[in-house]
Amino acid sequence: MIRLSLLSRASVAIALGGSLFGFATAALPATPEEAAPASTDVAASLSIAPLRVEVDSGADGATVYLTNASARELPVQARLFAWTQDGGNDVYAPSSELTVSPSISMIPPGETQIVRLLRKVGAGKGEKRFRLAVDQLPDPSRVQAGQAATRIRFTIPVFVDRDTAGDAALAWRLTDDRLELANTGGATAKIVGLAVKTGGGSDVQLEQNTLRYVHGNSTIAWPIGKGCSLGPVKITAQVDGRTVDAQPSSTCG
Repeated sequence: MIRLSLLSRASVAIALGGSLFGFATAALPATPEEAAPASTDVAASLSIAPLRVEVDSGADGATVYLTNASARELPVQARLFAWTQDGGNDVYAPSSELTVSPSISMIPPGETQIVRLLRKVGAGKGEKRFRLAVDQLPDPSRVQAGQAATRIRFTIPVFVDRDTAGDAALAWRLTDDRLELANTGGATAKIVGLAVKTGGGSDVQLEQNTLRYVHGNSTIAWPIGKGCSLGPVKITAQVDGRTVDAQPSSTCG
């Protein structure tokens, strides 16, 4: 079975829930917050569905649909990146573990290109995480003399063999400078809508409060100033679509 989380299609180059983002660079960024094109003349004309792909252990692959919403032909490139986490940061590296076909295509106006992600080897035990990067390549006829050609990139998360992984097991911890979330389970958890309040009910401002993923056996963190002066805090967040209330443990004396 192939499970495709079909969300609304995206047709703008802005961060969309951390699952899809566009930016004007050829390199995959360390975080999704690398956002929009440097040139205001560049507009994303590509619609992508789904915005998250899951390939179960019994499936050979998955399908992604790229639709050209513009009135001109679009050159598009699709590539796969392995997605790991280190020190609370997302780390990406080129990967050939899945075949991406076609990797380069020209999409006529109003048409849809099917891109297939296919296994090269059989299923394994444990979740594997990737990002599929889809570049809307620059149109040479629209590049002005002396101006750098700009590409727009979108990325979507790809989870393989997620159904073989153990459930996420989350633990929150407050230190003096950050709020940490550790996942000692096997499956990645998606965190959205994080809110932190003091015991008196005051809101605590986080320096980073976008959609986040925490992989199994990994830890992520939100910077927070003078955490030890806050006293006990309570958090509320949407974790994989469920509302979770928790009181973090504290390293403060």
